[in-house]
Amino acid sequence: MVQKLRIFSLIFIHILILLHIFYWGDQVVGSVDFQEFFHSFLKHGVINAGVLLVLIAFIITLIFGRFFCGWACHFGAVQELSWFILKKMNIKPKTIDSKLVTFLPLLILVHLYIIPNLFFANNSSWNISIKLNEHSIWAFLPGIVIGSLTFIIDGFLIIYFLGRKGFCRFICPWGAFLKLPNSLALFKVRKTGTCTNCHACNDSCPIGIDVNYEINKHKKVTNTNCTSCMLCISGCPSNALSYAYQNPLKEEISLSHYMPAKNKINDLIKKKNHFESIRNQDWIYLLLIFLFANSIDGLYGIGHFLAYGIAIIAAFIIINNKMHTLLIKYALTSIIILLFAFHGIIKINIYLGNQYYNNKDSTFLQRTIQDYAQKMGKY
Repeated sequence: MVQKLRIFSLIFIHILILLHIFYWGDQVVGSVDFQEFFHSFLKHGVINAGVLLVLIAFIITLIFGRFFCGWACHFGAVQELSWFILKKMNIKPKTIDSKLVTFLPLLILVHLYIIPNLFFANNSSWNISIKLNEHSIWAFLPGIVIGSLTFIIDGFLIIYFLGRKGFCRFICPWGAFLKLPNSLALFKVRKTGTCTNCHACNDSCPIGIDVNYEINKHKKVTNTNCTSCMLCISGCPSNALSYAYQNPLKEEISLSHYMPAKNKINDLIKKKNHFESIRNQDWIYLLLIFLFANSIDGLYGIGHFLAYGIAIIAAFIIINNKMHTLLIKYALTSIIILLFAFHGIIKINIYLGNQYYNNKDSTFLQRTIQDYAQKMGKY
């Protein structure tokens, strides 16, 4: 029954989105997007529909956990659909275990959404105002081509390479934003019965959490990636799990619950049917992902999410390439690196050009005219 309600909630959210875009319009309510909190409120002090959405999601998370992610996020729904399709095709990718699950979404959040907007706010006039119809619905949405590519790469392909909800775990900055209130949530998945260690909870979890370890170690799920979808509860054959309230004064809270303890990592490594660890190569992945993403971000209309989705898949192909033919392996790696390097050079030149233009420095333009003087035709 609970899962039917959740599916109904996700479908209902999509209907509301379509009605907002194609029927109601944005005369009264503008863009309802998480980005608004950073690009409107942090940057200018504007409170709009997107800002209210973030505040509501934050408060709900403090009480019910990341309920928004599991019951209302359209991107999460797309990834669950992707996993369902892959299972029907008898394709079951292993869920990648990595420290990047913690660090990369935070890096994206701080680097792309918090620091630039705070810097702008600090250097301009910042005044609180209420404008519910600002911005337009399409203000932060890409066109049909980039939008479709974003859904295909971040919604489907990333699941094939990184496992369950790869986008939510490795990229989503909004999930990173909700991790703190999620750690303090009053309602959590808790162990309320006898666990038989059948690992059905692990098989059911769409986010790839080692539920079995956490409920036996801490008597509750402490992983802040938990989206309160309750699939682990529905999938438990011994009814050992419940979504239950705990008085915050009696709640046992410890930093050790959220740290990658050695025995927890070893437990994950043993469960090779579910997980594959890349922890020994995390920093190589992080370097490649950061360089690759920033080399294409903004080019051809590519947004942050698509850039990081492409970058993660490319880095995974390079490092985790299991092709037996060395020639093909090295050729593919070289092509990928050259493509990103080429676009990185383009990005650097665009940046330098903008700097010279903004500073009204005509040195390079004058030098170019002198070195490559051509007679201008009439047309």
